[in-house]
Amino acid sequence: MPMQPFGSRKKEAWPGMGTVLALLSLAVIWHSAAPYTGWSRVVAISLEGAALISALTISGETPKFRRAALVLIPVALILAILGAATGGEVGLLTTSILGLMIVIVSPIAIIRAVLRHPIINLQTVAAAVCIYLILGLLFAYILGIESTIDKGAFFAGADRPYGPDLLYFSFTTLTTTGYGDIAALTRIGRTTAIAEAMIGQLYLVTVLAILVSNLGKERRVDPGETGADKEQAT
Repeated sequence: MPMQPFGSRKKEAWPGMGTVLALLSLAVIWHSAAPYTGWSRVVAISLEGAALISALTISGETPKFRRAALVLIPVALILAILGAATGGEVGLLTTSILGLMIVIVSPIAIIRAVLRHPIINLQTVAAAVCIYLILGLLFAYILGIESTIDKGAFFAGADRPYGPDLLYFSFTTLTTTGYGDIAALTRIGRTTAIAEAMIGQLYLVTVLAILVSNLGKERRVDPGETGADKEQAT
């Protein structure tokens, strides 16, 4: 069954955002379990790219935005495969940058869909959870890029951080559960950790808290004010 537009009031619309959430959850699991290699990043980019395609399918984005995003995914995959084939730190850095680009684009489609959605329901909350997972993945990529560029020790408790270490540190920082084994040693690593912790807490106490407390309520949204409708009108 094709995914319904995000703004649909039909119950069948829920699996659409559920698909995005499931794909992002698989990406998180893959990052935490897979070896930190260029080829593992290719798989991660594939999962994150599939999540982006799903988000675009149900978000009602403008054709121009969809085309630009859909061009990014195959280009990123091709370059990621070439980077993985190159091997070494250059290949790892290339695939990490490409993965970062995809997870930066994904929340744009989700956020714009949420802003257009007239009812705050489980779809909306699922979209907010998707963005929270994306934040963890985004900072894991940023930390991976920083640690690859920095030749010295990046973490206390880990000589060279790997994929599971980066994801663990990112989500530990995002949820502010505290560090018990590894911590950032470099100035840029600590600055990144501070930024992630602040963003994570502000997101929880504002966006998610407001959505959950207003579950079931309707917002005043101009009917038909979707990106696709705007572009067709012009």
